[in-house]
Amino acid sequence: MRTLSAIWAKFTKLHLGLYVLFWLMVGFGSSTAEFFNKYSLIDLPLAKAELAHVTAAKAKGVPYKPSQDVFKAIFRPVNYEQQEAERVVNGKAQKSRNFKSKGGNLDFYFLVLVVWLWPLYRHYFSRKPQEMVRIESRIINLPIVIFVLGWLMALQLYFVKVASYCAHYGPAPVRIKVVFCVSSLLFAAFVSYLNLELTGLYIRRHVARPFFLKNNPYGLKNGFAVSLTLRYALMVFSLAMVPLVLGLYIPVFANLDLLLKLKDAQNTGWDWLYSYDNVRTLVTIFLLACLAVMMLVFQAVSIFLYRFNVQAPVSALVRRMKAVAAGDFSCKTSVLYTDELGQLKGHFNMMLDGLVERDHIKDTFGRYVSLEIAEKIMKSGKVNLAGEEIQATVLFSDIRGFTPLSETLPPVELIRFLNEYFTYITKPIAENKGVINKFMGDAVMAIFSPVFGVQNHQAAALRAALGMREALKAFNAQGKYPEVFFGVGMHSGALVAGNVGTAERLEYTVLGDTVNVASRIESQTKDAATQILASEALVQGVDKRMFPGFTFIECAPVLMKGKSKPMVLYKVEPAESREL
Repeated sequence: MRTLSAIWAKFTKLHLGLYVLFWLMVGFGSSTAEFFNKYSLIDLPLAKAELAHVTAAKAKGVPYKPSQDVFKAIFRPVNYEQQEAERVVNGKAQKSRNFKSKGGNLDFYFLVLVVWLWPLYRHYFSRKPQEMVRIESRIINLPIVIFVLGWLMALQLYFVKVASYCAHYGPAPVRIKVVFCVSSLLFAAFVSYLNLELTGLYIRRHVARPFFLKNNPYGLKNGFAVSLTLRYALMVFSLAMVPLVLGLYIPVFANLDLLLKLKDAQNTGWDWLYSYDNVRTLVTIFLLACLAVMMLVFQAVSIFLYRFNVQAPVSALVRRMKAVAAGDFSCKTSVLYTDELGQLKGHFNMMLDGLVERDHIKDTFGRYVSLEIAEKIMKSGKVNLAGEEIQATVLFSDIRGFTPLSETLPPVELIRFLNEYFTYITKPIAENKGVINKFMGDAVMAIFSPVFGVQNHQAAALRAALGMREALKAFNAQGKYPEVFFGVGMHSGALVAGNVGTAERLEYTVLGDTVNVASRIESQTKDAATQILASEALVQGVDKRMFPGFTFIECAPVLMKGKSKPMVLYKVEPAESREL
C-alpha cells in the first residue's frame, strides 16, 4: 500500500490534469470556431437555387435529388480537413496537399507546457537542489503562458485555414479571409478566457498550493499579475461582446443578398423594397444592430466603471498595505459602503489601529526595557520568558562621587543633569547594539549578547566603553555642570535572562554570577585608578588588533567578594597616556 501511495504521489506531481483541461478548452474553442465557419461559408445563392429546383421538380411530379457535387459546392470548405480535392496540372489529375483546419497538432503546445514546467518537475523528481525562485516564477506565470498560447494557436489557426482554402479552391477572397479572421478571434476569445479561469483554478489548487505550502507559503510572490480589470474585460469580451456580435451576424449573413440590394438601390431602383417581408427583415436587422451597438457601448462603459469602482479601490488598498509594511501607519482609508470592499477597508483600518497601538506599546515598553527586549518579548518564540541561559557581556557604569554632587543640585536640576548625562553615555551602547537593562540612580547596566544580535559581544562591549569615555568628555566640555568622572566595569560569561516578579508585575532582567562580578569590577575602577576595567574573560575574547592605539594593562589579582580565587583585571587605556 505504501508503494502504491508513493507511486500515486509521484504520478500526481506530473499534473496531467493541466494538459487535459488545456486540451478540453482548445477542443471547445475549435468546435465553436468550426461551427461559425460552417455557417459562414455556405453558398446561400446556390443553396436557394437547388431548393428552387427541388420545389419545381416536386410540382411536376418528377423526382429530383441534388448530386453529391452540388452538396460539396454548397458546403465547399466545410469538411476540407478530410477532403482531398483534385486539381488538374498539365492535364493530369493530382491530389492537392491536405491542410488541417483546426490549428495543427497540439503536441507542440503540450511540449511548450512541459518545457515551461520542467524546473518544477526537476524539483519533484531530482535529488539535486533546484533554484526555487525560478520555479516560483514559472508557477506564477503559468496562467499567462497558457493565455498567450491560446492566442498563438488562434494566429496559427487563421493562417492554416487560409492556406488550406487556397490549396483546395485557389486564392482566398477577402470575404473568406474575414470569416477565418473572425473565427480565429472567436477561438482565441473563448480559449484564452476559459484557460485563464478554469485552467488557472487548477493551477492555483493543484500546482501552486502543494508547492508553496512547503516553500514560502506566506510571502509575496514574484511574477506577472493579471489585473482585475483585465480579467473582467476578457470575460465581458468573451462571454458578452462576441456572442452579441455573432447574434447580429447570423441575420445579416442570412439576408446578405437583401442588404446588397439595399446598397445598390440607387442604381437598380427601390421597387423591390415595397414588400412586407423585405421591410420586416430590414427593420428587424436594423433594430438588432441598434440594440447590439447600445449593448456594446454599455459593456465597454462597464469595463471602465469596473476599473473605477473595483480595481481603483483595491489598488489603492494594496498601495496602503505596502506603505504599512514599510512602517507608515498614517494611511487609513475611507469607508463609504457596506459591501465586501467596504468591509475590507473597515477591517484594514481596524488592523491599522491595532498595529499603531502595538507600535505605541513597543515604543513605550522600549523606554523601560529597551526596544530590543520589547521586540523579543512581544514576538513569541524569540525569548524564553520563563528564563534561558545565554552567553553575554555585562557592562556597569557608575558616576564617581555622585552623592556629594547630588547634595549641591536641586532635585529638578539633578534629574535634568542625569537625563542629559545618560543621553550622552548611552548613545555608544546603542550604536554597538547593547541593551540597556536598567538605570539604577546614576548607574547604567547594559547587556551585549548574540541573543540581541551581537555575535562578538566582548568586542562590542569594549567599543561601547571606549565610546562612553569620549561621550563623557563631550558632556564635561559643555561646562554646564561640575566635571564628573565615571567607572566602567565589564565581564563576560553565562547568565540567565527572563522575567522576574509576580503574575501582576514582571520585570525582564538578567541574573547570575556574571552580573555580580561585572558590578564588583566597576567598583574596583577607583582602586585601580582607571575609568575602564575589564575581566580576563572579556580580554581573552577580544582581538586586540581591532583596537589599535589602546593598551591592555594587567592589574594585580584581586579577590572579589564571594570568590574563592583572585581575579585578573585589565585596564584599557590609550597607548600614549594613562588616564585616572
